[in-house]
Formats: sequence, C-alpha cells, structure tokens
Amino acid sequence: MPAAPFDHGELIALDSESVGDAVVVHVTGELDLPTAAAADAELARAVDSGARAVVVDLDKVHFLGSSGLRVLLTVRDKAEQGGVDLRLVCQERVVVRPLEVTGLLSAFQIHPSVREAVDAAAQRAR
Repeated sequence: MPAAPFDHGELIALDSESVGDAVVVHVTGELDLPTAAAADAELARAVDSGARAVVVDLDKVHFLGSSGLRVLLTVRDKAEQGGVDLRLVCQERVVVRPLEVTGLLSAFQIHPSVREAVDAAAQRAR
C-alpha cells in the first residue's frame, strides 16, 4: 500500500510505494537545504522498511543542490550498511550534472526508468 505523499509546502513532494520487493520513492520539486530533512527522513524510512531495494525516482526534481547531494550520499551509506540495494532514476540534466561535476555519478546505480531500476534490483536479488 502506498504511503501518504509528504508535501513540504510547494518545494518538494515525496511519495513512496511498494513495487515488488522494492520501495520506490518519487521525489518532485527541489532537493536542497529547505527540503533536505524531509527527504532524508522519507528515504531513511524506505531503507528501514525491510524492502530488499529502494529506488529513488528523481526525474521530477527541478533543482538539486549540495544539501540534496548530501541526502543522497547519506541514504546510500545507510542502504549499504543495511544490505539494501539502492538505485536512482534520473535522466534530467538538473540532477545528472551535479552528480557529474562532484564526481558522484559513479557512486550510484543509475537507471533511465523506475521499471528498469526495479527490474535490475530484482535480478540482483536472485
């Protein structure tokens, strides 16, 4: 059953749903200082949910700042510690470019769609 969407004003919306053995967190809006705590809490909840994989859908993010990058690194570390397969969905330059510039692109498993990320996580779990 999908979790109720979390809406932090008009800056960010976070909506989680279960898809197979994965939790998919759809992030819409800005991922930066004013929204980092809300995003961090929702992503931590997803990692702690008992799911084998967490997919973070960033395709509707229209700004990714340094605090947002920190959130992604924090959730990556938490997922690694918990044995959870973390995957990002992003094709938009607004997300890919900050990851490239900071050298973090290779720190994540990135997919062009939620379906491909969920399928890849399922393949890994077998």
